[in-house]
Amino acid sequence: MAGQNLDRNSILIDIKGELDELPSRYSRPSIFKVDDYLRSGGWDNVYDPEIVAIGPYHHAKTHLKYMELHKLRYLKRLLDRRNENQADRYIDAVMGMEERARKCYAGSIDLSKNDFVKLMVRDGCFLIELLRYHGLKNLRDPDDPILQERTLSQLRHDIVLVENQLPFFVLNQLFNMTKGEDPNDDIISLTLLFVKGMFLNLSAPVGSLQIKKIDHLFGLIHDVWVLPFVKTIPQANTGKNNQASAVEWDNINSASGLREAGIKFKKAKDYTSLMDIKFVGGVLRIPQLNIYYETESQFRNLVAYEQYLPDGEPRFVSDYTFFLHCLINTPDDVELLRRRGIIGNCLGNDEEVSLMFNRLGKSILTSSKFSYSQTFADVNRHYRRRTKKWLANLWRDYFNSPWSILKFLAAVALLALTFLQTFYTVYSYYHPKTNSNGSPSRS
Repeated sequence: MAGQNLDRNSILIDIKGELDELPSRYSRPSIFKVDDYLRSGGWDNVYDPEIVAIGPYHHAKTHLKYMELHKLRYLKRLLDRRNENQADRYIDAVMGMEERARKCYAGSIDLSKNDFVKLMVRDGCFLIELLRYHGLKNLRDPDDPILQERTLSQLRHDIVLVENQLPFFVLNQLFNMTKGEDPNDDIISLTLLFVKGMFLNLSAPVGSLQIKKIDHLFGLIHDVWVLPFVKTIPQANTGKNNQASAVEWDNINSASGLREAGIKFKKAKDYTSLMDIKFVGGVLRIPQLNIYYETESQFRNLVAYEQYLPDGEPRFVSDYTFFLHCLINTPDDVELLRRRGIIGNCLGNDEEVSLMFNRLGKSILTSSKFSYSQTFADVNRHYRRRTKKWLANLWRDYFNSPWSILKFLAAVALLALTFLQTFYTVYSYYHPKTNSNGSPSRS
């Protein structure tokens, strides 16, 4: 305001306070809020939970408050089962991880230390107990409304959202502190059992996962899905710092365009992963992908998770999504792939599937060493070779002599004259000449 005196010391104190709250070095978060760039196009809801908030990003939303009471009930059941009067052990454990856990979230978290710890304990215990109640039937309460199939379906949707996560080291610590004697009481096995039946091909052996490298439950699901594919591709494409030169590639044509060039499509029968696509002898062999209502949400969240990986990290799901985006441009492409058994369309409308992949391919960042670079290069080489052969055959069959060329030119001239005559007739009808008295005259 005019006339207000500046206070140098007050400014210095304010700035010092702001600086003291910042760490001196950047820390790499593992749980992100999806930015507006990825949320564009009116598809915000595919990143947002329906009934339960896990972690700090959505905890204040009114329509998710209903589940807060169930979280407390699950905590109480956990304490009762273990003959514990209060949650002091779990609070102490999480307090020791509070600073590390907070750094896992991108951006500032508007929660005090106490509120953040309370949220981690409450949400963490709810998650591990939900996994147990679902997978270990002897622990279930038959009257538990959370375990009804409709509610479980919504919970599966929410738990595999990239924004709706807790740091895995927090979950794993709480899980190990409450682990029973049942050999099936394993956090990874129970997680994979919980999401079984979704479109993901969760077939990786549990022993091949490294606990220390898992970011959160959604990261676990991502890693399990891509692991079988990682073992099938050249190591030059998987290394974070590998500087081997990648194969140069351009986008491939759509399925319909490739078919016109003689490329065939067949459903793969022998594969280890949905992403295991091969091109041999002019045939693209692609494992069947069934498209359900939830498929777009799952793809978008998997892709979003990969978009925030450090530079140089492979983005296998993004690569796979981009491959399908290139193949599918119109409903005709979907129909072709569906008839070949490559697309299972449970949406019932080929146009909806084509629009879905058109949306998924926008704003997508693929791996610096694209997983399908060799496949794209081979397909394009075959496509160009077949196109040249087709043109050569056309020239041989229809332009193999001077008389053939003259006939062709004569046909073109006749077609042009016919077009001009038709145009002149139509034009003269709608734009008639006028007589000297100004009235229209049609000859």
